[in-house]
Amino acid sequence: MSYRRPIALTILLLMIFITSLPVGQARVMLEKDVTIFMDGEQLVFPDQQPFIDSNNRTMVPARFFAEALGAAVSWKEAQQQATITREAGTLTLTVGKQEVLIHPDKIEAMDTVATIRNSRLLVPLRFISTYLGCDVSWDAAERIAHVFTQGQNEEEQLRLIEAAGKALLELPRVNSEENMQELLSESSSAYNKMRNTAGSGMTMDMVQEDSSSMKQAPAPAMESASDYSGTNVQVEGVDEADIIKNDGEYLYQVRNNEILLVKAYPATELSVKSRIQLSESPQDIFIDDNRLVVISNDYSGYPYQYENGIVSDLKIMPPYQYRNSLIISTYDTSSKTQPIKLDTFKMEGNYISSRKIGSSIFIISSQSVYTPYEPVYYINNTRIEKPYSEIRYFPDIIHDSYLNIARLNLNSNTDKFRQETYLTSGSNIYCSADNLYVTAVEYDPYYLNDYRTPQESTLIFKFNLDNGIKYSAKGVVPGTLLNQFSMDEHDGYFRIATTTNQWSSTDSQNAVYILNDNLDTANSVTGIAPGEKIYSTRFLGERLYMVTFKQLDPFFVIDLNPQNPKVLGKLKIPGFSDYLHPYEDNYILGLGYDTALTKQGGVIQGGIKLSMFDVSDVANPVEIDQVVIGTSGSSSEACDNHRAFLLYNGLLAFPANVYESDGSSSYYGIFEFQGAYIYSVSEQGLIYKGRITHLSSEDYLKAGDYWYDSSKNVRRTVIIDGNLYTISNDQIKANDRSSLQELNHLSTID
Repeated sequence: MSYRRPIALTILLLMIFITSLPVGQARVMLEKDVTIFMDGEQLVFPDQQPFIDSNNRTMVPARFFAEALGAAVSWKEAQQQATITREAGTLTLTVGKQEVLIHPDKIEAMDTVATIRNSRLLVPLRFISTYLGCDVSWDAAERIAHVFTQGQNEEEQLRLIEAAGKALLELPRVNSEENMQELLSESSSAYNKMRNTAGSGMTMDMVQEDSSSMKQAPAPAMESASDYSGTNVQVEGVDEADIIKNDGEYLYQVRNNEILLVKAYPATELSVKSRIQLSESPQDIFIDDNRLVVISNDYSGYPYQYENGIVSDLKIMPPYQYRNSLIISTYDTSSKTQPIKLDTFKMEGNYISSRKIGSSIFIISSQSVYTPYEPVYYINNTRIEKPYSEIRYFPDIIHDSYLNIARLNLNSNTDKFRQETYLTSGSNIYCSADNLYVTAVEYDPYYLNDYRTPQESTLIFKFNLDNGIKYSAKGVVPGTLLNQFSMDEHDGYFRIATTTNQWSSTDSQNAVYILNDNLDTANSVTGIAPGEKIYSTRFLGERLYMVTFKQLDPFFVIDLNPQNPKVLGKLKIPGFSDYLHPYEDNYILGLGYDTALTKQGGVIQGGIKLSMFDVSDVANPVEIDQVVIGTSGSSSEACDNHRAFLLYNGLLAFPANVYESDGSSSYYGIFEFQGAYIYSVSEQGLIYKGRITHLSSEDYLKAGDYWYDSSKNVRRTVIIDGNLYTISNDQIKANDRSSLQELNHLSTID
């Protein structure tokens, strides 16, 4: 019959897959729990799982299974007897005996005996199903039982079996503490093997090293304005959280342990209307009409509660006292002077990132797992434990961390917050309107010729967001990516740019991979800029703009036609761009750093470099304009954080810490300026308009060679009604957009 073909194919693929796995992983898959489907839906057992006994009979937990069919179960401990009651009658069975009493006086014999395992009574599936009026179909090869409760005919049963076959393509569940321990042990064994193979030269410091290590670390009112800028985001329609948001009338600012609601429009009324005090450390915010969402790190963690010296909060205590966690709070800001707190949600892990699509906010975190435990999250004061039966894992990739993906629905009163948990890791994300992609780095020492250059791959996990959060595909590509701009989704394809052998100064290479909907590689362009590393990328339609660097800045234009991707053109210039931003149809702006060669042949980083590229002739891109600000030691947050970059209606602004050479032989300059640089942008190039600082004359007089007072450092710029607002931790200034004349200023210090 045709319905057997998908199952047979699944078995064939499964066996091929198992033979390619290490012995430990194959054993985990072969000893999987029995799977039970009821009317096409998989039954998820909360603790004790079904199993096959010594008589080759499938045993199921009596209470959970019977109650799923609408029957009631009672238990007599002294007699070791269970009674199952339904509308048509009552059945009593005894542990260890085949005889069953069907009330009032009928005796039947099962072909095996009821048993106790892990304090749960288990009974034979087929016998109890028949008694409760159900049909059962058994797939011995896949160890799957299909239970039909509605008297379905053969055609309907086949349809449900096919639906179950599709469901089996989903990830397996951890299901039990024992299985969790086995998975963690497997992960630990693989990691230790990697370290032993790689040698002592591979340290955690090496793994965590920044790929751009050359850089120096930088110290009730009127209606809203119709003309205002939003957060600079990667994907149109997918909002990103930031420390500043604005709705055309009010600014919402993260400041230390508080959120400020600031009246910004008109500029003459610039004032703080209210402050939301927080005990936790706010990181990011979203706004949605009169809703404010605050994402905070909770450094207090989860303290364990002790009762008579016994840990009561967790079944197994991890080897540390606290777990990192995030707090997500929502506020009603209809009254800007008295915002009202609505809900508080709490989830475990370190904050990776978040995105907002319509009224849904997705928050992603990662939490290391040292010993088995079931993660928890909180909706207000309600503690919700995520059972092992709802935690999924990847059989071929075992990581010792939880990846948590939560969805906050601002428009729902009944399904406000939901979290999915996977036994895997995550580091970067890309989010389109339909899909979330989470990447993780996988180190494979088996390729190594030199233990100092571990071979890395990037794992990609795809989750569909159409109706909640649903895992849909997994892929892998060689190398590691730089940041979220190394990824993109376009016309059903996922594109990703990576660097291989990034630890090597001679063997590194770069590539871009085009993956299909299932994250299988459809095509690629490899071997780009040997010996260099990617410093920035920007995907725009069927084009990729890429900057690599070693001594010069090759600016590449790459065609991403899935059938024939290729490099179209390149331009080599001094310096490099850390961030690329589109302007009109044929121009790209690059923000990064100038460079200079030393007498010894090395390269040092110079001042901030702003470039404008004309890419209308894709085979011959041209740098039509450039500006270099300051000398070595200068930096801009916008180089590393695109949310600090503002391009709005031809006005460009970004924060800058500027150092200038004092004429000595030293490579490094001395502090000269901190604030925002402003340019006008047109097809003719860049025109400098001026700069705005929050530092006073006294601050500049007090400053020595270096400037550290970050509370006055301009970090963001926004446009509201033709005026430019610059924002630091302690001050907000409003300036006329054209003349840059100051209109008003506000100290935000309480």
